[in-house]
Amino acid sequence: MSTYLERLELYFDANAVEASRKVAVLLTVIGSKTYDTLWSLLAPTLLRDKTFPELLVILKEHFDPKPLVIGERFHFYRRNQKANETVAEFLADLWKLNIRCEFGTFLDQALRDRFVCGVRNNAIQKKLLTVDGLTTARALEIAQGIEAAIRMQRN
Repeated sequence: MSTYLERLELYFDANAVEASRKVAVLLTVIGSKTYDTLWSLLAPTLLRDKTFPELLVILKEHFDPKPLVIGERFHFYRRNQKANETVAEFLADLWKLNIRCEFGTFLDQALRDRFVCGVRNNAIQKKLLTVDGLTTARALEIAQGIEAAIRMQRN
């Protein structure tokens, strides 16, 4: 839902949609299924009588309720690199999974640790475990270098 709403705001910006027209635009672009759901949630109130921020709150609460942090972290910490997934793809997915984990200032350490623990290749993992002061960015750089060397050896 958040990416949809972000794109909607970009649409508003790109098309210079005035604040007074945002409700009308939203209600015409959301699709019939979402419109029907919203209509059901607000009946007997007319959708056009709600403000844009009010509609956003209702949509978010229904389609994207606030998750439990422990559940989000559970998924984050269980994530391991998949077969045929590059280290860059693995880290990109970890970034995506961390969004609702509320790591705060611990984020880089959490990403680094999950990346090191979840990487499939033992040579990469062993190398990363020897680097003092390892950051997530440095871990990715090292892992990509080893991954590239392995690919070159196979060819």
